[in-house]
Amino acid sequence: MTERLSVQIDARNDQFTSAVKSRILDSLSDLGTESLEWLVMEHYQFSFANKGLLQTAVECTRQLAEQGVTVELQRNVDEEDGHAPMYKQGMLNVGTDMDTRVEFAPTTKFLADVEALCAPNPSRALGALYATETAAIFEHEVFFELCREVCERRGFPYEGSLIKRFHDIHLEDGVEQGHKDGLAAFVDLDQTGTEFAEGLPVEAAQVRQGALDAIEVMEVWWDALLGKVFPQPAGTAA
Repeated sequence: MTERLSVQIDARNDQFTSAVKSRILDSLSDLGTESLEWLVMEHYQFSFANKGLLQTAVECTRQLAEQGVTVELQRNVDEEDGHAPMYKQGMLNVGTDMDTRVEFAPTTKFLADVEALCAPNPSRALGALYATETAAIFEHEVFFELCREVCERRGFPYEGSLIKRFHDIHLEDGVEQGHKDGLAAFVDLDQTGTEFAEGLPVEAAQVRQGALDAIEVMEVWWDALLGKVFPQPAGTAA
C-alpha cells in the first residue's frame, strides 16, 4: 500500500524542523538575549504576513472543483484573525518592541517566495500551505521556549502572560494541528486525470511539488536565521 502523500510530506518536513529545533533548543542558554529577541522579531514577520498569504491561497484555490480546499483555507484565515497583534503586544509587554526591527533581507525574500507559491497553481498552493502549516507547529514549539527564556531573563513571569497565551492558542488549543489535519484530507485527494464540468482537479504531483518547494524555501530562511545567531559553520565547536 502506497504511503499517503501527507505522510511523505510530513517526513520531509520533519527532517529539517527536527534539526533546527535541536540546534536552537540545545543551545538556548548560550544565546544572548538580543539574539533571542531578534529571532522572535523575524518570526513575527511570518505571523504578520500569514493571514495575507492564506488569503492569496484562498483566492487561488477557488479554481479547484473541490471547493472544500478553499473552505478549509478560509477557516484558517479566520482563525488567524487577531493573532499577529496579540503576538506584537505580548512581546511589547515583556520589553520587545517589534517596530524597532531592522529589515533582514532573507526574511523579505522568504515571504516573497512563499507568496509566489500561493498562486497561480491551486494544487501547488495547497501543497505549499500544507507544508507551512505543518512547520508552524514546530515553530511555535521553538518560540514558546524562546519567549519563555526572554521573559525569565528580563524578570517577567511567563505563566499568565499574553505571549505565553499566544503560543498556547496555537499548541495546546490545537489551532496549528487543526490547520494541518484539515488540509491533509485534500493533500491526499488525488484527482489527477479527472475531468470536471467546472473547476480543476487536485493533482498529486503538483501538491507534492508545492510542498517540497515550500520546505526548501523554509530551509533557506532558517539557514539564514541560524547563520545570523550562530555565525560559526555547522559542526564547529563554540
